Amino acid sequence: MLLSKMAAEGGGKEMNEIKTQFTTREGLYKLLSHSEYSRPNRVPFNSQGSNPVRVSFVNVNDQSGNGDRLCFNVGRELYFYIYKGVRKVSHLCEIFRFCIKIKIKAKTGPSLG
Repeated sequence: MLLSKMAAEGGGKEMNEIKTQFTTREGLYKLLSHSEYSRPNRVPFNSQGSNPVRVSFVNVNDQSGNGDRLCFNVGRELYFYIYKGVRKVSHLCEIFRFCIKIKIKAKTGPSLG
């Protein structure tokens, strides 16, 4: 009974279990429903100004040939997008404009568009 309660709360130890929440030293991570996540009046977890935005360019082995990923880490949230590489300087400028747009919108919550 206790083991099934722990598994339901995200603390189970089974290998095939999909966790919906877990705790690290940084805090609690949990899976949010779409309606809860996209709520406009969501309370920010950090009220000390804006969070830094970390940008990573990653290439993964993908069968389709679209292995390039652009990853944004805004506080505890991670956004990643598929892109087809930077072929011109204008593409790189557009990516960094998008980064600035993400950083500005990070205070009010994600509304990428």
